[in-house]
Amino acid sequence: MHGIRVMTAVTGAALAAALAVGCGSSGGPDGAGSAAGSTAGGPAASGTGSAVSASAAAATRDGDNGVAQLPADEVLQRAAQALKDAGAVRTVGTVSSQGARIDLDLRLDTSGHCTGTLGQSGVGSFQVVKAGPDLWVKPDEEFWLSHGGEALSQLVGDRYLKTTSDNPDFAEIGELCDLGALADQLGTGRTGLAKGDPTTVQGRPALTLTADSDSDSGTGTGPGTLYVATTGSPVPLKLAKSTGAVEFSDFGTPVPSATPGPEQSLDLDQLESPGPSASVV
Repeated sequence: MHGIRVMTAVTGAALAAALAVGCGSSGGPDGAGSAAGSTAGGPAASGTGSAVSASAAAATRDGDNGVAQLPADEVLQRAAQALKDAGAVRTVGTVSSQGARIDLDLRLDTSGHCTGTLGQSGVGSFQVVKAGPDLWVKPDEEFWLSHGGEALSQLVGDRYLKTTSDNPDFAEIGELCDLGALADQLGTGRTGLAKGDPTTVQGRPALTLTADSDSDSGTGTGPGTLYVATTGSPVPLKLAKSTGAVEFSDFGTPVPSATPGPEQSLDLDQLESPGPSASVV
């Protein structure tokens, strides 16, 4: 669907820009919401979406991890590896790209599981549930009114649209839900990295990483800072740039495994097949 495709493409571009560690001061906009204060959307159920060890979460608050004594480039690489090793994470924040403000709250892991919400100011939002290749999205009323129209809104009702991550219209969601890819992107080599002053993020001691310039990233997004934990696992805790901020939390906490049942979803193929509804999809 065009509206969701555009939003996820913009979100992917915005997140890529945020992941490019920029230059400038150690400060950043207060764009990221409190990761502990809200819950990512999706079907209400308990369970695990991956075999993430509970010890991974506990290990994040142990003693000094020694990164403060390492060169900045190595700190970045260790942060990226620690994020991948966590197996699962929650990302909460607000980023901007192409004039659009994107709010995101996603739980994702390295096994293809993901749940949460994506929203764009003035466009609407939708819930996301991904389990392996299977993908469900549930747009809100604002989204339907701005893209699908009243007829499509009534047809779908309070249900998810079911498809797969192989669907080219939803490829960006698959990328956003891939923790391994996100960690690799974070660890992509930067030039001129430098460590900043110690600080505290989410109640944890952290150090800041800044760069002389982000011109090599191709994003042109200006000053930015990566905050890396200096106790326990050296995970990234926050990214802040002039375009927004993203916080990372709940390291190692399994992604909920619940997926919408047949009565809660509508196969997207039914909407995209030739027929009366095809013109509005």
